[in-house]
Amino acid sequence: MDWTPIWHQATAPAFAMGFLAGKKKTVVYSVTSQASGKKIRVRFSNHYGKKPYTIGGLTVWAHGEMHAVTRGGNRVFTVPVGGSCYSDELSLPVTIGEELEIRLYYATKVMDSNMIEENAVSYKGNHTADRELPPPRRKSYMEQYNLYEVVPGMDQIEVFTSRPSKIIVAFGDSITAMNRWVKPLQKRLFDTYGGGYALMNSGIGGNCLLYDIPGLMGVSYGEKGVSRFERDVLCFPELCGVIFALGVNDVAYYSKKTAATISLEKYSSAVTDIVDRLHKAGVRVIAQTLPPRTGFAKKGYTQQMEELRVRINGWIRDNVMFDCVLDADALLRDQKNPSVTDDRYHQGDHLHPNQAGGMLLAQAYDLQKLTGET
Repeated sequence: MDWTPIWHQATAPAFAMGFLAGKKKTVVYSVTSQASGKKIRVRFSNHYGKKPYTIGGLTVWAHGEMHAVTRGGNRVFTVPVGGSCYSDELSLPVTIGEELEIRLYYATKVMDSNMIEENAVSYKGNHTADRELPPPRRKSYMEQYNLYEVVPGMDQIEVFTSRPSKIIVAFGDSITAMNRWVKPLQKRLFDTYGGGYALMNSGIGGNCLLYDIPGLMGVSYGEKGVSRFERDVLCFPELCGVIFALGVNDVAYYSKKTAATISLEKYSSAVTDIVDRLHKAGVRVIAQTLPPRTGFAKKGYTQQMEELRVRINGWIRDNVMFDCVLDADALLRDQKNPSVTDDRYHQGDHLHPNQAGGMLLAQAYDLQKLTGET
């Protein structure tokens, strides 16, 4: 028997997302269990905070029944500064594929956060124990800028099981973090392997591989991929595979916001170093090509940037060091205008996949190549 993760998110500082990660609100989020077990526990992160924060209530709803989660026996508890900590164990049988509704009430503001899918909603006040919820709050600016609720603080949920899953990590940016392709691929994995493999999401919106983006908003895009790689990827003891999906933001931001110039040589060198480390650890690496970006944030994306994206994709496709390549660019692009995403597959901003685009990517994965199973 051992603990295995069923849900994970990478975190970043919420300096610019304080209006989303605020206090005195309840965040409700549904999680699909990727394993079966007898108990669950929740991990909290305070890696970026400068002071402790207080969780005013945490409940797990399963089959219409509420189960309170505590830490140190207390339903109201504090998460200390630096690193992470776990809740108490909760005796709750969980079955693979089961939906768990997580409700978190934040008594104080939390710094560690991430914008994920639209599944997350929030309510003013403490609604962790309410059998019926009021209408969720959804601000106009969230609709305008395609922003989603954040799930502050909580970065992992685990179950105690007799069959720990082998872990595959999706390491990417917002296209990964939004779960549009990750969740349907998770379902394919547990439908096929019955909990033998679990897919963890380590995407962060706006994230780059090579550069930390300056400014308040840039900080919320997380540490550059080469810096957070150990904490967000190598942290899993049963790691067996990594889907590498970082780089499209590097292409768009280079020389504009970083005072540095990305090149194919710099990108390929950094990726090669990561792949070498993973292969030495016996971990498979599956690369995604960089999807089209033309049309998203129209100002500032130049022909030079687009040409670099095309060169990077050519390098990814032709490189034999990857165990497998998923050509996201070829799948999502408009066949008549390959520098833009097909209108059927983006959420209206010409970059981020909609549900159809996410499903297209998820269905394109060869599970035998992804897992190494024969």
